Amino acid sequence: MGQLLVLGMVKPGSGVSPGRRRRAGRTPNQLSDVREAALSLFAERGYRSTGVRDIADALGIGATSVYSHVRSKGELLREIVIATMDAVLRNQADAIASSDDVVEQLRRAAESQIRYFTRFPREAIVTTRDFSWADPGDLPEILDKRHTYRGRIEELLERGTAAGRFQPKNPKIGAFAIIEMCEAVPVWFRPDGELTEDSVAYLYGEYAVRLAGATAPLDQ
Repeated sequence: MGQLLVLGMVKPGSGVSPGRRRRAGRTPNQLSDVREAALSLFAERGYRSTGVRDIADALGIGATSVYSHVRSKGELLREIVIATMDAVLRNQADAIASSDDVVEQLRRAAESQIRYFTRFPREAIVTTRDFSWADPGDLPEILDKRHTYRGRIEELLERGTAAGRFQPKNPKIGAFAIIEMCEAVPVWFRPDGELTEDSVAYLYGEYAVRLAGATAPLDQ
């Protein structure tokens, strides 16, 4: 779910731009507005290069209005990263539970990461690139979730190896390689590009089981 999963990269400027202005009909001064502006700016500029003043300017409000919703910029980062990791972990667990075959479980786990990252590229980018800048008090929780995500992939590789289905040489390094391969996708994927979400998910599922050294035919 960096090391993981999860988990740097140059990031696309997706979503709300720094020049975003007031929405018609109301002043964008709700917590959801602040989160949305922060998410887009963190994804485009990076967490460290974004200040509270930048978030306020993107919304056309004063910095004090931002602080009326959150205590700090770090609080916004934590909310983004934790919410993203929780969603990715749920999807991963569902993917693994959807099959009893270890090769298919690994394939579907990789596909689940790709599908989430292609649908929520800003969240994926901020989570995988900027998580290490989280406040010290928030970092243990984040790292624990990242460890859980990586550990599930590592466990699949170990179980598949014991069953003679995989030949990953080193399950720990194999898990890192599979996860970090998937993490690069939101940097370049575009919904209107040459490849669809389905085709990218399929390809990366194939890459994951091949990287694991799957011994059975992949196309059945």
